[in-house]
Amino acid sequence: MKRWGLPAARDLAAQILADKSAVRCLVRELFDDDVEVRKRAADVARRITEKDARLLEPYAYELAGLLETLPTEESRTRWHLGLVVPRVAHTRMQRLRAARIMSLLAQDESNVVRCSAVEGLGLLAMQEASLRYEAEEMIERFLREGTKAMKSRARHVKTFLFYPALKRCRDGNVR
Repeated sequence: MKRWGLPAARDLAAQILADKSAVRCLVRELFDDDVEVRKRAADVARRITEKDARLLEPYAYELAGLLETLPTEESRTRWHLGLVVPRVAHTRMQRLRAARIMSLLAQDESNVVRCSAVEGLGLLAMQEASLRYEAEEMIERFLREGTKAMKSRARHVKTFLFYPALKRCRDGNVR
């Protein structure tokens, strides 16, 4: 059995990106009864949305619902989905729902979940101007009161929220 880690997650994500019919199977695994299966599926979903969030957009509602109901003990799954849900939210209502979830995740006991919350809200604010103030408030709070990881993530989000051209440049989308 292949050991799970970043290379395995990236490899599986690449396979699904190449065979888009496998997306439905991945989503089914996100709802599996086995905690480990859910965690790995969420990891792969995160890698997929880094490349092409549109593949999971049809499941935006279900993924947001899953994130809302996951127990706090599943911090790794919640961390991954805390990035997936904002990336796949493609309507205003989905973005507002995702923002509410990010606000809740920002209060989580897990540091990685809180980090995904600030990044997720930043991503949402880039698409939904009405969320910008809330994102700025969270960023500033994390910069003042957060752990080192939270401060680092907040600085990263602040850069791309206030200077989106830098993000396009980093992603190779310079016009």
